[in-house]
Amino acid sequence: MKFLKRPYTIRRYSAPVYVRGYSTIPYEDITLPMDVQTLEDATVTTPDGTESVQRLKVFCDYEIKVEDEGKQQKSDRLWYQGKWFDCKSSRLSENTPLRHYTATFVQCLKQDQGPGPGEEEKGEEETADESGGS
Repeated sequence: MKFLKRPYTIRRYSAPVYVRGYSTIPYEDITLPMDVQTLEDATVTTPDGTESVQRLKVFCDYEIKVEDEGKQQKSDRLWYQGKWFDCKSSRLSENTPLRHYTATFVQCLKQDQGPGPGEEEKGEEETADESGGS
């Protein structure tokens, strides 16, 4: 069902690298065709009060990684509508000829910088126009 999918940016983290006692987690931004559907918002209580966070359901032909403490693997993040979303679950569905992954993402409370230039999802061309490009 590729006709329902659009390209979106996934931030995929690698295993931590330790240099002189400090750790850093390298990542790469990749583009995958996905069908992204919005779900109901959830309420999260933080020390600063209550926040509403958006949830997404995603269908993709490629593996989407969830956090795995044993492998020191951070979960994949999805860049959607100018915000990062953290993958909370991902399952391979093989019960139909349309073999695919079904994943659930939750909006990150702490937002990192978005993907670099040229890696924005389709449909966000207005950011290039606002930056004074000719």
